[in-house]
Amino acid sequence: MVWLVIGIVLVAAIGPVFWLLPSKRDRAQGEMRAAARQAGLVVELATVPKVDARPEERVSAGGKARDAKEDCAAYRLALPRRLEYAPRWLLVKSDRENRYLDGWTTPSPPRRLPARQEPYWRAVGAIIDHLPGGCRAVESDVRHVTWYGRERLRESSPEAVVAGIRDGLVAIGELHEKLDGGDRDAPK
Repeated sequence: MVWLVIGIVLVAAIGPVFWLLPSKRDRAQGEMRAAARQAGLVVELATVPKVDARPEERVSAGGKARDAKEDCAAYRLALPRRLEYAPRWLLVKSDRENRYLDGWTTPSPPRRLPARQEPYWRAVGAIIDHLPGGCRAVESDVRHVTWYGRERLRESSPEAVVAGIRDGLVAIGELHEKLDGGDRDAPK
């Protein structure tokens, strides 16, 4: 009987310590965020519009409108200079129909698009369709390009996933630098 009481006391004392230890997913997220910071990306927690939200996510039981959002991590790459004439948009992964890219929608209309949009969107689509890590959205602005996602590794190392994210963001930044530098028609 004494051993049973000792065992219960030990489990009660040590159990909470194990509960506080980070899970495998938490450790992977920490490694990925550390790799992103080393790669020159700013890591933040953010939300993106949930464009495919269910009706109960858009309206409460009392009839009040809700702002359907999805929690994500944001990996932001600062551009080397302000690109005043670069396109500005937010693309969110969605099954909804969109006139710019299949599988992606824009909650608001893009701004400062080039005169020849089709080659531009083809180039952007080729980049963002290969972004790793559970990408949910991509944003382009005058000062930065941002990846929003779920931080999924899928049997890859954190460094490999971050390198894929960074390469995609750099490619979008370079595309926009070409457009901002005077070649406003289309990517080559």
